[in-house]
Amino acid sequence: METNSANQFLAKNWSIIIWFVVAVFTAGSVFAEFTSLKNEVEILNQRLDKKIKVINGLEDRILFLEKEVEFEKGYLKGKEEQ
Repeated sequence: METNSANQFLAKNWSIIIWFVVAVFTAGSVFAEFTSLKNEVEILNQRLDKKIKVINGLEDRILFLEKEVEFEKGYLKGKEEQ
């Protein structure tokens, strides 16, 4: 009796079952896409961190070189005035 009533339920409500299966597969696809995007964002953050470190290092070198150039200009100017 129970299998007969289950079969009747399935026969009458097959569209609900199809929608449920479609919803499950759609949810799985959305989850996989979000996971993939999360991994891409993490990779981009790592690459950005490396680039920021390089830029900061270059900025420090530029400041050091600018200080040396100004020091040499002052030294040469002071030498000329003597």
